[in-house]
Amino acid sequence: MLTAVLMLAGCGGSVPNGPDSVGEDYPVGGVPVSVAWPSDWLEGVVGEPNSPPGSIVGLRLEYVEEQWVWRVRSVDPGRDIWGESVTEPDRGQEALYDASTLALVQEHHVTLTEAELADIDGGAYGAAQLSGEVYPSPRLIELKRVVEDGRPAWRITTYDTQTGVQSEVTPEPE
Repeated sequence: MLTAVLMLAGCGGSVPNGPDSVGEDYPVGGVPVSVAWPSDWLEGVVGEPNSPPGSIVGLRLEYVEEQWVWRVRSVDPGRDIWGESVTEPDRGQEALYDASTLALVQEHHVTLTEAELADIDGGAYGAAQLSGEVYPSPRLIELKRVVEDGRPAWRITTYDTQTGVQSEVTPEPE
């Protein structure tokens, strides 16, 4: 029902704010198996209908209004009415995708952070591969670009489906 309401609202509707911290609003039962695994879908999402317009610079699994969604942030150079590239270097897009089907639920433009704009070796797919995500556990629940010790890096958060414990790691660049 939420998906239908949000789709009727269209892309112009207000995208709800996410929780302050990853996993904050997860139900007691944890993350269901039906939620898509980023290490499986990130590589193939580029170029698909309703895919992010540019490089993915962050993603987070959220439980919003009784629905699992992936909140995906990406670079969005945009186009003006003549099809020319918009020169807004900090322009980004944030979109909610149904976590099981990866159908676009809602999107809006955002201003990217310094960390999201930083040049970084390896994309989101590579970071997902470094997460150690493997069935049945741990589950990747967040990829976030951060600036740590003066260098841009991916912060990877995983969730142990058996214990409910979250772990964070920021791998050294290669």
